[in-house]
Amino acid sequence: MGDVILDRITMTTDDKEGLVDLDEDESNKSKRDCYKVLAVISTIWMFTFTAYSGLQNLESSLNPEVGTYSLAALTGGGLVSCLLAPAILNYIGPKGALLISWVCLCVFIGGNYYPKNYILIPAAAIEGLSTGIMWTAQGIYVANAAMQFSEITGESFDSVLSRFFGIFCMAFQSTQIWGNLISSAVLQYGHKQPPLPNITLVCGAEECPTNMSIPALPETTIIYILISIYMGLTIIGLFITLFFLRPLKKKTNQESIGKLLLSTVKLLGTDMNMALLVPFSLYTGLEQVVMYAEYTKSFVACRLGVEWVGYTMICFGVFNTIGSPLSGTLAKYVGRGSLLLVAFLLNLGVLAGLRFWAVPDQPSIKQTILFFVFPGIWGLADSIWQTQSATLVGVAFKDKQEPAFANLRLFQAMGFTVAYLYSIHLCEYIKLYLAAGFVTLSVVLVAVVEIRLRKQASSYDIQMKSPGY
Repeated sequence: MGDVILDRITMTTDDKEGLVDLDEDESNKSKRDCYKVLAVISTIWMFTFTAYSGLQNLESSLNPEVGTYSLAALTGGGLVSCLLAPAILNYIGPKGALLISWVCLCVFIGGNYYPKNYILIPAAAIEGLSTGIMWTAQGIYVANAAMQFSEITGESFDSVLSRFFGIFCMAFQSTQIWGNLISSAVLQYGHKQPPLPNITLVCGAEECPTNMSIPALPETTIIYILISIYMGLTIIGLFITLFFLRPLKKKTNQESIGKLLLSTVKLLGTDMNMALLVPFSLYTGLEQVVMYAEYTKSFVACRLGVEWVGYTMICFGVFNTIGSPLSGTLAKYVGRGSLLLVAFLLNLGVLAGLRFWAVPDQPSIKQTILFFVFPGIWGLADSIWQTQSATLVGVAFKDKQEPAFANLRLFQAMGFTVAYLYSIHLCEYIKLYLAAGFVTLSVVLVAVVEIRLRKQASSYDIQMKSPGY
């Protein structure tokens, strides 16, 4: 069984036929090939998203208002690209999609050199138009490697996919550490004292559009240095993609472009599981905005200063990095449901803490520690959301990987966009309540999907065991 069929596109990472009946040497080589694909795609993400993550966390603080709108434009562009992803991937392949994506990321980073409305927002939209094909391509690479590994070893696809996504998410989430470490180290040298003491600002859950905080910004030269570092990292990721990522072999069924474009919507309209996962997909985007935009601006930058954003978000990255492979491994023993319940409880705990936390005007050392605790807990929960959402989609839609992952990223992008748009129009405590309500709805519907999947698996087992099968 040499080719792994993923919906319309049949892909392999080499030209050999047959991955089942291999001798030991061939089997070990094939397994190494699977890990090599996973390692290369993870390394690429580490470089490119070190730049993306660091910049994303700072946008709402470095560029008040226009930065938030640019992030909304970025994720809004993702809505369009997710719909187009199956058709685009069908013609340019996953590797071509990634190369285009990194060029678009360079455009967005470059827009931050001159962050005016008419520069930064269009640049962000261009990057957004690439995000759907980028994440769909990533999902195909990881799922393809996991499926081949499963066929070689006989290990269940569910377990392998969860582990592979856990490894990838560990690399991906570590970019929060490197990106924020770079930003904090650079911005620390360009820190300006605010014209007024920070105690005059309304920070935390009580911050509203009428009293929105505008923290003091570093020197322009320092910001340019930071942007240039991020640009260099993205270019390195582009070259790794070009020279080290093996293109997936594809066999096209020559479907019409219209049919390909409709595949994502068709899956949503014809599969109940996909429809039930829409709120969950939305929340996996919305919950990240709580940290990336709300917490960094209304709590950290407002009270401690913008140069502290990176330091606090390093905690988010550390716990996310540790939690990603851990959740991927634990899923095999405790199940997705238990992990998702833990993430749900962690999120509710942090949201309640932020809502009722009276942010001190002049934090002591002990009080400052709390600024690091909240993103750490949130990062642990996020590692579960990201790894298990990808695993759930991969398992629930084995034969429809492309439109399924496109749907996941489509509604995740929508969650980002909606959250960024209402971010500058609502009081902070209202946004915290909205997040709490949405996570509750999402977990309930995911439980329904898990029950349906178990029933489907049970029916299949009964059918396989029946005498007439």
